Amino acid sequence: MENILFEYYERIFERKLSLDEKVFIKDSSKYESFKKKQLLFSSGDANTRHYIVEKGLLRLYIIDPSGKEFNILFARENQVIGDLSTPLPTSFFLEAIEDSRVFSIDDDQFRKLTDNFSKITETLKRSYIFLQKRFISILSKTAEENYEELIAEYLDLVKRLPQYHISSYLGVTPVFLSQIMAKRAKKK
Repeated sequence: MENILFEYYERIFERKLSLDEKVFIKDSSKYESFKKKQLLFSSGDANTRHYIVEKGLLRLYIIDPSGKEFNILFARENQVIGDLSTPLPTSFFLEAIEDSRVFSIDDDQFRKLTDNFSKITETLKRSYIFLQKRFISILSKTAEENYEELIAEYLDLVKRLPQYHISSYLGVTPVFLSQIMAKRAKKK
């Protein structure tokens, strides 16, 4: 199992890991399994872990005061997800959409990795850039444009998600998403 974890870090670092690095990463990581619909953490929890998906699909979301869910991010194989504001209590929920296997690392060990390995910092920066682009897109584009962009860039992910998760991610109702999809189908 550690080989998958080492391969992940080798892709990030763009080089082979040293024996010391492998020992540090192995000792810092915990292998966990989650069933479909199982929560990894909930709003208000003092979450202190970050997750690398080996197999499965996770979603990070919030629930507004009226009880409506808003999907923020999805993570599939070889992607990292968590609340970067750890160890503060989280505002998010993290749930397994599919049965999932992950490697988790606590925040203190994660900081040591980012301090010692600049490539992880670059990866985190790309994550922040993705989030910034996502927020700009939500604020400046129509739901139809955001759906087209989602299909163009992440078709494999869209195929794995139920429509209600896609509509939440786009910030529209499932009915409106159905209308967007029907209009798109007519154009083809």
